[in-house]
Amino acid sequence: MDSTCLIVIGETEDGQTFRPGDWTERLIDGAAAYGQDRRQRRDFYAGPDRRQRQTEFLTAQMLDGRKCLVIDLRLRDINPGAFAYVMTFVRNHGLRIRPSRS
Repeated sequence: MDSTCLIVIGETEDGQTFRPGDWTERLIDGAAAYGQDRRQRRDFYAGPDRRQRQTEFLTAQMLDGRKCLVIDLRLRDINPGAFAYVMTFVRNHGLRIRPSRS
């Protein structure tokens, strides 16, 4: 199956709701700190509207009543540092992932 996106579900592998509640926004902000030179930047967005934050390849969404992060897999090639950052977070916290074509 050739998926174009991964959906990270705000639920741990043991079925618990992942906390803190703003984890998607924090993760997007953290990934946005990785520049095209694959080095971490210090000038990432941290303003009052950061809860609405999204990048071209990462989007926070509610799916089936759960907070989720949709990852466009083009991020893997375009910004490997940001992709690695997100996937390390997902693995370290035992979050559920499912592939998606949309």
